[in-house]
Amino acid sequence: MSNRLAQFAIVTLLGCAVAACSPAAASLLPVATGPLVTVTTRGGECVDGPCGSTIVIERDGRIHQAAPAETDLGSAPPNVLAALDTVVRTTNFDAIRARTFTGECPTAFDGQEVLYEFGAPGGVERVSSCETEIDPNQPVFAAVSLALQAVGTVPVP
Repeated sequence: MSNRLAQFAIVTLLGCAVAACSPAAASLLPVATGPLVTVTTRGGECVDGPCGSTIVIERDGRIHQAAPAETDLGSAPPNVLAALDTVVRTTNFDAIRARTFTGECPTAFDGQEVLYEFGAPGGVERVSSCETEIDPNQPVFAAVSLALQAVGTVPVP
């Protein structure tokens, strides 16, 4: 529980700092379209074949599973959604992707790859756990985890 509160505090403080420091600059960013975040897991072995799922966080806060079957999961609280939107709009994804994953992709030994697609102002920013060393403490990943936890979904690695 304390880890969840710490993540929430980080995301909230980051959102407030960005909003307080540059409200005019944030409002000048282009408005992105499509989902705010899509998280796809793939690989591993399930009873009926390869495992995988796709969870979508929409810009209005609705969270749903798109695959393997469409399922409504609920909504992110407004403060969590606002913090997630802020970090997606302001994250330097090139810096995140600069931390190259150097191990063997878990899909090679019955594990899963996690693919994040962020609807950023400049277009979709893709980050794969088999290409990038994911730091769950990075504000953008912590904010995704908080949104997923809000609807009772286990955060991805």
